[in-house]
Amino acid sequence: LMVVFSIFSLIKKREAQIEAEKLEAEQLSKAKSIFLSNMSHDIRTPMNAITGYTSLALKEKNIPNNIHTYLNKIDYSSKHLLSLINDVLDMSRIENGKMELFPVPMDIKEVFEQIRDIFSVQMREKSLDYIVDSSGVEHSAVLCDKNRLMRILLNLVSNSFKFTPSGGSVTVRIAQTGTEGKNGLFRITVKDTGMGMSKEFAEHIFEAFERERSSMIDSIQGTGLGMSITKSFVDMMNGSIAVNTEKGKGTEFVIDLPLKLIDPSEIETDEEKVVEEKIDFSGMTVLLTDDNPINLEIAEMLLSDMGFSVETAENGKEALDKVAGSPEDRFSLVLMDVQMPVMNGYESARAIRALEGKRSEVPIIAMSANAFEEDVRNALEAGMNGHIAKPIDVKLMTETIKKILSERKKI
Repeated sequence: LMVVFSIFSLIKKREAQIEAEKLEAEQLSKAKSIFLSNMSHDIRTPMNAITGYTSLALKEKNIPNNIHTYLNKIDYSSKHLLSLINDVLDMSRIENGKMELFPVPMDIKEVFEQIRDIFSVQMREKSLDYIVDSSGVEHSAVLCDKNRLMRILLNLVSNSFKFTPSGGSVTVRIAQTGTEGKNGLFRITVKDTGMGMSKEFAEHIFEAFERERSSMIDSIQGTGLGMSITKSFVDMMNGSIAVNTEKGKGTEFVIDLPLKLIDPSEIETDEEKVVEEKIDFSGMTVLLTDDNPINLEIAEMLLSDMGFSVETAENGKEALDKVAGSPEDRFSLVLMDVQMPVMNGYESARAIRALEGKRSEVPIIAMSANAFEEDVRNALEAGMNGHIAKPIDVKLMTETIKKILSERKKI
């Protein structure tokens, strides 16, 4: 009996130890997630000031040519810096297991049309023969993380563009190689006639921070994270990626992906198209909520340029009070920061949605430096209609506002 009791006691102790280790791991994981989110927010906030004021300065009239040139170089450099920041943050999230896939119904051929359009002008300017071929796809309606797939293709095609000299070629193809259960099997190839890689370096191409050393490559900017991130995304999609290359003769990346086939009717094409309808923002009042004076000033000037009348609030509670205390049709839109004192953006949005009458229906868009996919999801779950990431992309902001206001008119 004593032996049985001892064994039982040891089992209970081990179970308690396992639970404690599990709790510690969960707490550590949560702490890492909060740290990465805060780091993203703290880095993106000053970047918003740099890109925002540069964008506003470029709109000024009668700028001397040399100043205009300087501003364009600042604009280019800030966008490049932001892409490097995104790479580092993504790599951190991947290493900490915080990266998730968000599959959506999509037409995979449309993605390749977008890739063709994105690069066509710069390929032509560099005198590169650029081919994008999706004719080998039989069933194009699939369930896939569109943003991750776009990121994979952007990384590969931009590398081909950078490392292929004028007069060369870049060819992007996707073909359906078969089916496996409910999945279609797709092969994506990105091939160029660029400088290629040595056999030794090709073996390490997917390792973080790896860059082959040469005078030409050293002059091309990059972190050495793009290929590592690309492989991580492919792995998350249960696919594989390989590279065929030879120094001086070019490079070919080959990706095999299994993607769930769906009925084309599941794709909500109208929501994915840019709203072409011209909306006159004059006469519309937007409530802009942000506790950062610089962000507030930049957004107010951008919105005023679009034709909006702008009222401001410094925290979520002030925004709630303004919506609740104003006539029902006072605000056409609320732009809401997330991290604010007194009441954060999520709390404010939920409280606005709980108001009586039409005040509760005012469109709310998060405009935040919290820019991960879960931040977008959290905004929607809080009752917001959309999300705009900081630093603000003026074109994307305009398209998002147009889309949401257009949808509002149809209700």
